[in-house]
Amino acid sequence: MVSFGMLNDITRAFFALWALLLCLFNIANSVLSFTKRKYVFGAISVISFGLAYVLWQVIFDYSLLDKNGDCSPMTQAMVDIGWVYWLLIILFLTGETTVLFIYNIHYERNNLTANSIKTYLDKVDCGVCCYKNNGRVLFSNIRMNELCFQITGSPLLNGNHFNESLSDDLMSIGEEKWRFSTREIIINNENMHEIVATNVTNEYNKTQDLEKDKLELSRIKKELQDYNLSIDDVVKRQEILQAKINIHDEMNRLMLSSVATENPNELDNIFSLWQENALLLFKEAEANESEEFMKRIVELAKSLKMNLIWEKEDLSLLNDEQKGIFFQTAQEAIANASKHANADEMVITIKNSNESIECRFINNGVIPQKEIVFTGGLSNLEKLVKKYNASIKAEVDNDRFVLILSFSNKK
Repeated sequence: MVSFGMLNDITRAFFALWALLLCLFNIANSVLSFTKRKYVFGAISVISFGLAYVLWQVIFDYSLLDKNGDCSPMTQAMVDIGWVYWLLIILFLTGETTVLFIYNIHYERNNLTANSIKTYLDKVDCGVCCYKNNGRVLFSNIRMNELCFQITGSPLLNGNHFNESLSDDLMSIGEEKWRFSTREIIINNENMHEIVATNVTNEYNKTQDLEKDKLELSRIKKELQDYNLSIDDVVKRQEILQAKINIHDEMNRLMLSSVATENPNELDNIFSLWQENALLLFKEAEANESEEFMKRIVELAKSLKMNLIWEKEDLSLLNDEQKGIFFQTAQEAIANASKHANADEMVITIKNSNESIECRFINNGVIPQKEIVFTGGLSNLEKLVKKYNASIKAEVDNDRFVLILSFSNKK
């Protein structure tokens, strides 16, 4: 059998290249195995690497030193082995190396490993960083490195420095909004710090849109409330207008009936209808007159730059005659308080008791030093009040001038 040393230089060079490739692949297998904590496969890879390296070193030594006859005994003994045995050894190492390499690649793709986790975290759209108390970064994905460079202008080298640069939980980076959350974790009984950056641009924009919609809905709600109030007022006015039209048409019919009839019995019926329609017109006129007087009092107070305050307002306690006297008294009280006492505030209250209804007009003007005597408009008002079984008087209460209008409840 031809020994390995008797092969030509090209064939030996081919074997040397083959052995060198085996060395490289076994190095790769050992790294992959140890990172996956497959220590048995890692040991096999190291042994295979040692055998392949010995074969390559023997071929290398023999090629350099054979010409001078300075080969070591080990080299000489191995090259004297038949080349077929060399081929079998290299084929065995090649098969074993190939099987381990394929296993490592398959395991990497189908099982959860540190490399697969790193690959996945580099693909997600959120940033992840883990560092020790001294700031040493143990892990950071590509996205977090990019965010760190955009915020600080430098690579992510120290976790503490990067955490201090985060001025707020929600930060604007470019045209995007990022939320940074930090927490402490324990790994192998050692305290660690974790920073997670989440892209919340869409959520932030939707929140802003919701805030705008909320303001718009508030505005629409207020408009609807005002519209509902206006509808009530319009309906009320429409009903009043329709009532006036009906009364007007009824009055025209009564007028024509009064002129056309000659029967006394029919005249009595027509006269009763005249009374009913007149009563309706009187009630309508009274309601409108009360609203008109109220407006006049408010406008008078505004023109005199007086603050008008209503306390316990309940005009329903007064009948139509009493309302007329009340409004005249209010008008006279406001005018006199501004003219004679330089008052800038008038408080009006209405209180009901078993004996009387008391209307008080209180101003903050100058208190009269002399005895209070009604003259002018108040004198005329006092005479008018007595005709309707009412009374009017003035007094000083808590350094304030009070005009009191009382209506008796006794029948």
